[in-house]
Amino acid sequence: MDARPKISLITITKNEEELIGQCLKSAWFCDEKIVVDSFSTDRTVQIARECGARVFQHEFTNYVMQKQMALDYATGDWVLLMDADEQATHDLGAEILRETGSAWPAEGYRIQRMLYHLGGYDLRGIEPDTPVRLFRRQRGHIGGRDPHDKVVVDGKVTKLRGRILHFSYRDITDHVATMNRFSSRVAAEHEPTRFTPLKMVVNPVARFFVFYIVRRGFLDGIRGFYAAATSAFYVFLKYAKLYERRLKTQRPR
Repeated sequence: MDARPKISLITITKNEEELIGQCLKSAWFCDEKIVVDSFSTDRTVQIARECGARVFQHEFTNYVMQKQMALDYATGDWVLLMDADEQATHDLGAEILRETGSAWPAEGYRIQRMLYHLGGYDLRGIEPDTPVRLFRRQRGHIGGRDPHDKVVVDGKVTKLRGRILHFSYRDITDHVATMNRFSSRVAAEHEPTRFTPLKMVVNPVARFFVFYIVRRGFLDGIRGFYAAATSAFYVFLKYAKLYERRLKTQRPR
């Protein structure tokens, strides 16, 4: 009888002592755990090693390159990508073992993430979030555009029923700080155009309308309003920073 395929967990860290332990422990079904750490100054590395992870340290480059680096260290037949603020449910782990051990698995699998915010889980998911997170190591790589990395798979991709729990923000202050950091990275990756001022006005309004009305965020009460409003604010920040760059290039010297 053939041995069960080996599964590697990969993740990247920077001062994640509050969450990395639960992330790694939730991956009980993985045979190998790889952590690429950006020289954390807290107990992240110690906790990761106590949880059985192999830790490699490298100065942070960007999200795409850092996660590809973690993938390069993996040796499993299959790779599960999780962020340090995520946890796999037990049902997901059992499902992954079944799928990877089946006779005809796909090359990659999408997994729905459930965001925890404002004291509860986003059960309806007004922002569809089912990224590819499980894939054959030799058939996938990390692509996308910083800071929005994604797994690119050569072959069939399907979806698992199990979920990943996402504990992205400690509080609203942390959420705003994250949006500020990510919008700066996105703005740096794009060039402003003459349409940037228009997009700064129109696109946030459109995002709020889609989240709150089209996807029925209003049914979630204040959580739905918060999700729609903060998503719109993130879009505004991105184009506002692009607009600022455009003004600087036009400023007389």
